[in-house]
Amino acid sequence: MLALLLLAGSFSCKKKEKAVKESTANIVGNYFSINQFMLDEWNTFAGEPFMISKTIKTDGKTDSFLTNSDTINWAPMLKTFAETDISDRKYLGQYKFTQFDDNQDNTHNFFYEATDEDLFTRKLLITIDRQTARILGIYIETETKSVFDDVSQKLYYAPLKTVQIQTESKPLLGSKKYSVVQYEFRR
Repeated sequence: MLALLLLAGSFSCKKKEKAVKESTANIVGNYFSINQFMLDEWNTFAGEPFMISKTIKTDGKTDSFLTNSDTINWAPMLKTFAETDISDRKYLGQYKFTQFDDNQDNTHNFFYEATDEDLFTRKLLITIDRQTARILGIYIETETKSVFDDVSQKLYYAPLKTVQIQTESKPLLGSKKYSVVQYEFRR
């Protein structure tokens, strides 16, 4: 019986994947690339000295310290954001895209929302200054669900100002875990 369920599940996944490919076959382009944006930021600001205040809040306990752009371990932060990239063509048609202006703060916004609840990156909001066309902020929500643990993240990046990574984990057994890692750039 289990073998029949697995076999039926694989056929339905393949049918769904084929339908998505057929429905997006005529779409050209791709969605916003977090990875390309991070590379551009890195190439633009590499070598500039920044003081960085790093604060870690985990389950009610707070730890903070000062560091600088030369000695900080960038890999975990970059990896967290890189995993949210939706620019691969396989994601075309899997996000509802809207754009809107916010007249209160004079910004133009691009908003991507996953149409499939199994996608890792659930929401992506890019806020752009209408006068300069510079990115003012990127907000991302992710979610993974498994039998043993549900993990959601809220990521925020304001160029050369703030990086914030909020993570909430709800394990099947044990208590919920919540952490916030925040980097404040001091220029």
